[in-house]
Amino acid sequence: MIGALWTGISGLSSQQQALDNESNNIANVNTIGFKSSRISFADQMYQDRIGKGSKILDAEKLYTQGNLKLTGVSYDMALSGEGFFTVANTRATGTTENFYTRAGNFRMGDNGTLQDSAGNEVQGWMMTTIDTAKDVVSTNPNVGTFTNDYNKLLSSRIIKHSTYVETITAKATDYTQTAKNDSETVFNGAGMKTKGAKVTDIEEAIKDYATWLQRLSEEPDGTSATSTAQITNINFKSAPTDTNLSKEGDQIYVVINGVKRSQNYVSTTASDQLKTDLYADTNIRATYGLADPTGVLTSAQEEDYNKLASRIATYKGLANEVSQKEAGLVAYVAEENNAVGGINDVLENTDTLAQNTVDLEQMLKGIIQIKSLIPGKAFTISEVGEISGGSSSSIQGNFLTQVEAQSGSGIGGLESSKEALARLVTGKQRDVYTKSDLGLAEDGSVQQDFTYGLTIYDKDLKQNIPIPNDGANPPQPLNIFLDSATSIDDIVAAINNTSGRTYNSTGAQHASVLNNLSDYVVAKNVNGNLVIENLDKNYEVDFTGIMKKANVETTIEAAAPAAIGTAFTPIDKNNNFSGRAGAGAEFIEIINKVDQTATKGSLQLRLDTLGISDSAFGEFSVDSTGLIMMKQDGADFAIGQVAIALFNNNRGLSPSGDNLLAKTNESGEPIFNLNNDKTAKVETKTLELSTADLSESLVNLMVFQRAFEANAKSITTSDQLLNTLINLKR
Repeated sequence: MIGALWTGISGLSSQQQALDNESNNIANVNTIGFKSSRISFADQMYQDRIGKGSKILDAEKLYTQGNLKLTGVSYDMALSGEGFFTVANTRATGTTENFYTRAGNFRMGDNGTLQDSAGNEVQGWMMTTIDTAKDVVSTNPNVGTFTNDYNKLLSSRIIKHSTYVETITAKATDYTQTAKNDSETVFNGAGMKTKGAKVTDIEEAIKDYATWLQRLSEEPDGTSATSTAQITNINFKSAPTDTNLSKEGDQIYVVINGVKRSQNYVSTTASDQLKTDLYADTNIRATYGLADPTGVLTSAQEEDYNKLASRIATYKGLANEVSQKEAGLVAYVAEENNAVGGINDVLENTDTLAQNTVDLEQMLKGIIQIKSLIPGKAFTISEVGEISGGSSSSIQGNFLTQVEAQSGSGIGGLESSKEALARLVTGKQRDVYTKSDLGLAEDGSVQQDFTYGLTIYDKDLKQNIPIPNDGANPPQPLNIFLDSATSIDDIVAAINNTSGRTYNSTGAQHASVLNNLSDYVVAKNVNGNLVIENLDKNYEVDFTGIMKKANVETTIEAAAPAAIGTAFTPIDKNNNFSGRAGAGAEFIEIINKVDQTATKGSLQLRLDTLGISDSAFGEFSVDSTGLIMMKQDGADFAIGQVAIALFNNNRGLSPSGDNLLAKTNESGEPIFNLNNDKTAKVETKTLELSTADLSESLVNLMVFQRAFEANAKSITTSDQLLNTLINLKR
């Protein structure tokens, strides 16, 4: 009888716990990510083959997949399959404890991190800190993030490598507003571009850059090789007199990629200075039988000079036509500059050609060099020729590809494309000085003393460095001093070869020069003007400028110059002609990375905190692998990846309230896979519903209630029997 009482009590206790468990399931029927639990009953020990009641072995969680509900809320996530979100609860003491949950109703916290509804921070692979020296390419040294000024998205791509994900994004300021026409006065026949041509070149380069990003995303860990730009030379004749280009109606042409680019004969009158220069060239004078222009010329003799001037203008005109009409190409009137095979009118593989708008004998050869501004992009020249107006006669020219277009691969190909795009967007800085600006006479009768120097921004030192300098710390500026220049070519030689003497600002001479000017800039004589432009690799050059001695020198000065600041005065560049070879805008490329081999931590969502943009927010999204992206101004940035944890024994996890589970020795340590491979799929804008089944729980309540009542009945029955026995004794 007494045993029956204790058996009934154990049954009451077990059924009470079952009722409590089922009540908890019912209470959480609408709890996001809740996993229902069930009671595992067991009988107790036996005595004389009679059991002593029941007990609860376990209230085990049932980790079955819950139904998914599309919410449309950007931060909501659900897991479809095995795994758990990891969240960190940071205590007031500063200690952090990780928990695990299936509830994906997340949000952005006040500090910009991704958090659950209780304020616990979601854990995952964080975006690594952007290294401005390695991850940022900016043509403006003062800008290292995307600002509102960079309103032109050039291209952006998320690239998934084996162990990391990177986003490569390039932007520019509005190049359509900053682009300007090159001066025809200065750059005629020397790669002259209109504003529209510059914009078109950039658009072609953008397409190429986007193509390389796509290729890299398709094969992220392939081989790497840089691209080479094509250079092809064309010539309209094979001997000085092998031409009919002499009258209205005549035409020269070149067929590029199946499109004919032509230039009609440009009729012009030779200036007195040009006549003098043409006659001064012995070869030109002999070849064309020119008369002395200082005497009285007949109309026929005048026409001889005019034909040569017109021929040069026509060659320059075709170079301009190609530069302005062929997207991604630039053309120059060129000269032969080689020793092998001699300087002649025949194009040879050994030729080394250079831009030329000064050497009249060379310009009359009719050689034009055409270059691709986009590395790896080939162009085809199928025909070059000259047509004589009014007749069917023509002369076929020739062409020779000096450098073949070589398309690179992988990161190397992308780098080549990016550098070309940056050059076109930004352009080379070009300072122009006319002879008049410099105080030089056309006939070379005036001598002048000049100095020249520049400053460049050193990204490593993060400061402006004078070039040349004395090597001190900080470096002190030196200046190239040029004695008695009489021509543009004198100044060009001094700047390019540092042939002038080097002095400091007080006039003290230095025996050696550190950091030559020619490492950073190149000087050119372009159509009789001094043009100083920065090299392709240097975007942040500040031309200090030319300074001229106050008095005019008529003899070569052997002594040291006076202090630079007193005897020399600066010459302003010619603002009518100076500018940029490209569009004059700013370019910036930023690479941000999510490294899956790094330590996991809280996921930061603010783009300003991450160092990507000065604007904090974007459009949040997440893909099936848990990769978090923020879209801003059309660019998607991969900024983190939610880490999905797997356990050997899910039922060993300990429920901790607030939809959280804690690991135990029974569950084992969490396992994380790169790219969340072999884990649950992340469903965006979706939540996993509770697995508690209300109808099942209500039925279970009735069953447990009846069992509870039956156990209570066994106790009252045993009590009645005990009372009967006691009464019998009485």
